[in-house]
Amino acid sequence: MDRTPELDMNLSDSRTTADLLAWAAAILAAIATATGLFVTGLYRDVPFWAEQARGIDLATLFLAVPILVLALLAARGGSPIGRLVVLGALLYLVYNYVIYTTSVAMNRLAIVYIATLGLSTWSLALMVLRTDLRAAGGDVLRRLPRRTTAALLTVVALLFALLWLSQIAAFTTSGTLPVDLKRANLPANPVYALDLGFFLPLALVGGVGLLRRLPTAAAFALPMLIWVLLTSAGVIGGFIFESTAGETVPIPVLVVISALALLAGALALWAILRQEGS
Repeated sequence: MDRTPELDMNLSDSRTTADLLAWAAAILAAIATATGLFVTGLYRDVPFWAEQARGIDLATLFLAVPILVLALLAARGGSPIGRLVVLGALLYLVYNYVIYTTSVAMNRLAIVYIATLGLSTWSLALMVLRTDLRAAGGDVLRRLPRRTTAALLTVVALLFALLWLSQIAAFTTSGTLPVDLKRANLPANPVYALDLGFFLPLALVGGVGLLRRLPTAAAFALPMLIWVLLTSAGVIGGFIFESTAGETVPIPVLVVISALALLAGALALWAILRQEGS
């Protein structure tokens, strides 16, 4: 069925609205993260949790925001790959600002965190609804190393699902909180719900879509590579601030997270460069 001019206009208006919301989210995220990094005493949390927050700020300010801005510019020029990268950066913002708004002690930027979460969530929803995922997924299938990318996303999904489920099971049977929860002085870990309920299943969807050549599912592979890259960078940032504070950094964990970040970044860059060269 041919699209009517009215439908094309509605799609264009929705994309414009989604882009404007994403630009606003990028600006607020830059303000929030710069403040978190350079204003002393903003975070009122215990040292370990404040270090994790500042690590996320580091990754957001110097990786996520620039990636989102560049991807928005590419998407404005008609790049379907650029649109998928925008989705990945927005997924990262939604993920982290759920944590900031629910598990970081309220500080002077509370309303900025809430606004960033709302803007990125609504932008993400509009973009998903107005993006031709089947066409974008077909492009992803042509651009990404299919088996390697599927293996990475599947490993990430299964590895962290098993890790979080084992920690939950250990608490259920022993009643002892996981070490990181004790160090963060939190009653519950928001990462359990976010990862197990939403983000790890989405990574698995992208991986399976690639393996089975399902374009709509495969469209989520590139956004999830961006999410893995940025989320891993935030963890590495937390390790940097832990080390600066004189705490011991778990080297094996750092090596694994760094490897995931490098591989996800390399695969995403491969897709982006092939798109630009086509």
